[in-house]
Amino acid sequence: MRSVLPSLTGLLRRRATAAVVGQATMALAGLALQVAAARLLGAGGLAVFSLVFGGLVLVTAVCSGMVGDSLTVLDRHDRGVRAGLHVWTALVSAAAGLAGAVAALVTDVIPLWAGLLLAPACAAFVVEDTLRRLLMATGRYAALPAVDGTSLVGALAALALCGLTGPVTLGSFVVALLAGQVAAAVLAWALLPTAERPSGPWRRPALRRVADFGVWRAAAQMIRPGSLTLLRVVVVAAVGAAAYGPVEAARVYTAPMLTLVAGIGSFLLPHFAALRARPVPDSLRVADRAALGLVGGIAAIGAAGLLALPWLGPLLTGGGYEVPVVGVIGWTLYAVAGAILLPYASLASVHGRQRRVLTLRSLEVGSLAAVAALVVLAPGQAAWSPAALAVGPVVAAVAVRQSVVLRLADPTARPPAGLEVPA
Repeated sequence: MRSVLPSLTGLLRRRATAAVVGQATMALAGLALQVAAARLLGAGGLAVFSLVFGGLVLVTAVCSGMVGDSLTVLDRHDRGVRAGLHVWTALVSAAAGLAGAVAALVTDVIPLWAGLLLAPACAAFVVEDTLRRLLMATGRYAALPAVDGTSLVGALAALALCGLTGPVTLGSFVVALLAGQVAAAVLAWALLPTAERPSGPWRRPALRRVADFGVWRAAAQMIRPGSLTLLRVVVVAAVGAAAYGPVEAARVYTAPMLTLVAGIGSFLLPHFAALRARPVPDSLRVADRAALGLVGGIAAIGAAGLLALPWLGPLLTGGGYEVPVVGVIGWTLYAVAGAILLPYASLASVHGRQRRVLTLRSLEVGSLAAVAALVVLAPGQAAWSPAALAVGPVVAAVAVRQSVVLRLADPTARPPAGLEVPA
């Protein structure tokens, strides 16, 4: 059995390593812009930029679940499914662009012209993410750094051009986001195999078939970025953007751990899909090893980050404000919580239990009540809000493993009605 089941170390030496590297380069592109915002816009500007960027990540997560997970698990070569994936991508990107522009104009956080540019920026984020998922689904993980590097270069070039024409503002960052994502999408298209490029068909889309799996995955994918967005909204509304800025700086500082979790997570879904024909107890052992290995890796990175904080913190903020130690600890705990949950959620989803996983992952949202209570009762302790947010994922992880995955691994347990394994 040991020869059948690769260890987590073995996985990391192969395609999982490429998945983590690909996720790291994507995170690096976003991290560079957030570091620039931390230095150029101040604590308050960073907080507002994090709200805009978090909204983009949220709408991208919707498409990543609806389309990206569906093209990974379903048969994307089936004409109806393929057409359905194309139509859903177009619908989600159009809706995301409209919602982004409306939200920007209503809240008046950026100028009118930048709010209008946010619509194509949102759509570009969605399209580029879908093309990245296609590259991963076809095993072309090695192409991801080139795509993400193009995004970073394009964004920084646009930001530099804006700086030459006047002061760098939030509007400048919207321009940078749009330029970077468009450039990355063009390259990702070129790097895809010709047969995989989303050029057709469009007729008779199997919208219902894609939605039956994708809606639940999209809803699950929304939970984490949605929770982060709501965290920002709650804390900014309670204590102000300037007070939340250092907490967001702590999140940027701990980005390597969050990247590690996301990178392994992007690999686990297709990996468990490949293991679906094997006995579930075998996959459960892989999930346990993945969770344990991730927790150990994140703990090591977190400890190193705390030791280096006195030197690296001022480099991140430019010395204008401090990165709070409790914020770094809180985001580390949040990354650990995600590491525990993701392997079991991925395993359960590929075995058709995505609805049950979504129900249990809704426990994550309950952490926002703890965050709200914290900032209302102790506004000066807002830096502890990431630690409060970490409670929900831990509870959800235990619930998914015990009530879903263990039932899958029990040959005497009957599957709940309506939760068939997707074709």
